[in-house]
Amino acid sequence: MAAVRRPSPIFLLGYKVDMGEFTDEPEHGWKEIECASKRAYGCGQHGKEAVEGLKLYSRLGDDPLLTSSLAIRMTEEAFQRFDLEIQLTCPLKDLLVHHRMFAGGIIQMADEQGLTVIILTFVRPFCRDLTYYLVYDNTTASLSLIQYVPDLFATVCTSKPVAKRNGSDDFELFVMARELAPVPCRILCACTPETRANQASDGTGPWLIKKHFQHKEFEEPIIAHVAFSLQSKGIWADLSRGLMYCNLDTSDYNEFGFIRLPRECLLDSEEEVVSDGLVKVNRTMSCVGDSIWFVCIDHATEPADAVVKIWTLTGNFQKPRWEKMEEVRVSEIWEFDGFKEARLPKAPLAYPLLTEGGALCVTIADQSKFPRHYQPLVEDDICIFDMSLKRLQWHGFAHNYFFTKHLVIPSDFLQSKHASRKRKFDQHHPAAGPLALALAGSKVVLPPCHII
Repeated sequence: MAAVRRPSPIFLLGYKVDMGEFTDEPEHGWKEIECASKRAYGCGQHGKEAVEGLKLYSRLGDDPLLTSSLAIRMTEEAFQRFDLEIQLTCPLKDLLVHHRMFAGGIIQMADEQGLTVIILTFVRPFCRDLTYYLVYDNTTASLSLIQYVPDLFATVCTSKPVAKRNGSDDFELFVMARELAPVPCRILCACTPETRANQASDGTGPWLIKKHFQHKEFEEPIIAHVAFSLQSKGIWADLSRGLMYCNLDTSDYNEFGFIRLPRECLLDSEEEVVSDGLVKVNRTMSCVGDSIWFVCIDHATEPADAVVKIWTLTGNFQKPRWEKMEEVRVSEIWEFDGFKEARLPKAPLAYPLLTEGGALCVTIADQSKFPRHYQPLVEDDICIFDMSLKRLQWHGFAHNYFFTKHLVIPSDFLQSKHASRKRKFDQHHPAAGPLALALAGSKVVLPPCHII
C-alpha cells in the first residue's frame, strides 16, 4: 500500500492582489475572509465610510499545487467614497470628467504574527495618488485602513513595515522613512494603538515621528531585503552587507546598531550592484526561536558543487558573533533520505527560507523546465529539508508564477484561531479612535518582505 501523503504545510501567495472591476463579485473558488470590525485611521474625510465597504477574499492552492491569491472587492458606495477622497487632491476639477480611478494592491506581509499587510493605492490622472496600509489582524478578525506614512515623508530601505505585538496583543507597525523637507533626514515612524486612538492634526495622523538617526553604515543607501521583529528589536537586513537594528520599545529616540554578515559572505561594492536584484535567490535571514539565522547558497560552475551555509547570531546584540551551524554541498542534499523516492531533479537550489523549527525550504530550479515559446506552463519543485537529520520532510510544486515576488504562507492561513474577537478588539480600540510554514505545528518564518 502506498504511503499516505502529508498535507501541504505551505502555500505560495502571489504578491499582487486581484482587484477585478472593484465592485464585481469574484469568480468561483474565492472564499470571503471574515471581518468582525473595520476601522480607518488618518484616511481623510471619507476613509471611515470607505473601509466599511471593503471585502477580502482568498483562493488557496490544491495540494500539491501551492499557487494562491488574495482579492479585494468593494461596494459601490465604498468605490464612490475613495473616488471622492482622491478628487480632493485635484486642483483642476474640470479635467476629471474624462478619467476614471484605478486601484492596485501589493502584499507586504502575510500571516506574520497573525497580520497580513497590503499597500493599497488609488490612482486617477491629475490627482495625487492615495496610498494606504490595509491591515488584516487574524487575532481579532479586524480590518484597518491606515494612512501610508505621514505627509512630507517617504519610505526608505523598504516599504514593508516591521510588525510587533504589544502587551495587550494589539499590533504596532514601524516604518523607516525619510523627511523630505526642510532638511532630508532618516527617521522611524511608529503606528501604535495609542497613536491610532489619539491622532495628531499636524499631518502625521496615526503615526509617531521618532527622532532622526545617523550611523556611519547608513551613509550609503541600504536596501532592506528582509525586515522583521525579534522580541523588542526591529531588524532590517541588507543580505549583501548586514543587519541594522533598534529597540522598538523606546518612546522617542532610537539608537541604531549595525551587525555585518559573516566575513566570507560579504559582497564588495561591485558585486552588490550586480547581485542586488538576485540576492534573495541565494540568501535569507529570519528568526528561528529566539535566534537570528542567516542562510547563504554559494553557487558554483557545477550545481553539485554549490554549498549551503547556515549561520546563527550568538551573543545577543551586545557582543554579536556569527556561528556556522551547517555547511553542506548540494550534491549531499541530493542524497538526503526521501529525495530520490520523490523523483526530484538533481538541479540547483534557490530561494531559501527557514521554518520556525530550523528546517530549510527551497525551490529546486530545474534548468530543463525554464519557459520556452512552446512551453506556456512551468512547474518548479518546492521542498522542505531537515538539515540535521539529512532528510526530505515535504515537497510540492507551483506554476504560473514569478517566484521572486511571491510570499510563503502557512497552510492554516487566515483560518480562525481565536474566540470573542469583536469584544477583544473593542476593548483594545477606544471609541475615540476611528477606524506567515506549518509542519507538525511549526510555521514558516518569513523573512520579511518576504516578497521573495
